[in-house]
Amino acid sequence: MKQVFRWFGNLMGSACLAIAFSADAKAKDPINVRVGSYEYGVVYFYDGDQPAGFAPELIAALNAIQSTYFFQLVETSSRRRYRDLAAGMFDMVLLESSDWEWDDQNVVFSDPIVTEHDLYVARRKDIPGPSWFDEVTSRNILCVLGFHYGFSGFNSNPDYLRDNFNVSLLYNEQQVLEELLSGSGDVGIVSAGFLARTFQAQPELAEQVFIGPKPDSSYDLVSVMSEKSVIPVNEFNDLIRVLHTSGNIAKNWRELHQNLSKP
Repeated sequence: MKQVFRWFGNLMGSACLAIAFSADAKAKDPINVRVGSYEYGVVYFYDGDQPAGFAPELIAALNAIQSTYFFQLVETSSRRRYRDLAAGMFDMVLLESSDWEWDDQNVVFSDPIVTEHDLYVARRKDIPGPSWFDEVTSRNILCVLGFHYGFSGFNSNPDYLRDNFNVSLLYNEQQVLEELLSGSGDVGIVSAGFLARTFQAQPELAEQVFIGPKPDSSYDLVSVMSEKSVIPVNEFNDLIRVLHTSGNIAKNWRELHQNLSKP
């Protein structure tokens, strides 16, 4: 809960900017907006047995600045999200890249919300220097099943990845890091947010991990919205703009990336 409360220091001023969204809804029940999210970096994760991360915080902040809509988190998975959105299980997938194989889906994209980086990581004791990463695609790469990576042109198809690269497809970023440190692969790819959160919890790991000089990819995270979403994309963008104006989005995203020196 303490993470959620970080958003509300400036929300009184933000609420004034969003008054148009709530003025017509005082006598009405709010419209439920179902928001899909899956475990990824600091976007959505479990703190013990409790859901945590930037997505739940952002949803709480969106609910705090208006009363026309009530945003509600619906958990999905990285591979199931396409089918679930098409089936109407939720109205949007929050914090997603438009480059991640949405071309054949009936969706629209919000304005950028935050920017993330996927980093190459290796065991520090094995790395003579940054040039080791020049031939990274020739090495055994530890990846997450269903995630999209720059080295493969964002093609997440498991057969394609196995046929064209030496990859091991794992369950999540935590497993990628654990398998890397155990010697089960040469290089792993994890998000900057995940690595920052891990270093905060286990500072000693920073001495064991070498971060590649260039990220695998850097990308804007948006909301991928069904064309049938109950909230129009322009209204969602207006709400995100309110939170950007207050400084809450940049501040909280930056705090979730502390303890990481690069990129």
